[in-house]
Amino acid sequence: MRILKSRRAISGAVTALILVIVSVALALAVAVFAFGLFGSFGNSGQLQITSTPLVNVVSSNTGYTVSVIFNVKNGGAIPASLQSIQVAGYLSSTPSVYLGSTRATGGIPAGYAGEVTVTFSATALPSSLTSSDDVGGSVQINMVFTQGSLSPTFTLQGILNSTQ
Repeated sequence: MRILKSRRAISGAVTALILVIVSVALALAVAVFAFGLFGSFGNSGQLQITSTPLVNVVSSNTGYTVSVIFNVKNGGAIPASLQSIQVAGYLSSTPSVYLGSTRATGGIPAGYAGEVTVTFSATALPSSLTSSDDVGGSVQINMVFTQGSLSPTFTLQGILNSTQ
C-alpha cells in the first residue's frame, strides 16, 4: 500500500488562526444583536418612559381636556419631540408638552430626566375616559416621538386617575 505524501494540507497553526477569527466574528455578531453594542456610539435615540402614566380628564362646556402625566429620561444626545398621542383610541396629533410647569417648545431636551405632562383638547372622547366608573382602570396609550432620524414609539398602559 502506497501513501501519497504529495498532497498539501493547511497547517495546524493556520487552522487554529482561522477558527479564532471566525469565533471572534461570531461572538461580535451575537453581542451586537443581543446587547445593541454599537447603538450607543452614534446619535441613536435613548428615550425611556420611567413611570406608569396617569390620565386625567376634565370636561367643560366646549369639550374635554386630557392630561397624561409620566416621567421620562432622555439619555440621548438629541432632543425628542412628541408627534402624536393616542389615549384609549382617541388620537391627537397636536399635543402640548410641559416639562414640569414649563411648556417644552423644543421637545424633551437631551439629558432631561423628570416629569412630563402632555395635554390635548377633544370635543368627544370614548366613554372609557369619561365615566367615573372607570377611574382606577387601565387605559392604553400610544406615543410617537421623533428623535433625530429615529421615531421611537411607545405603547403603554396608563391609569385613569380622574374624570370630572
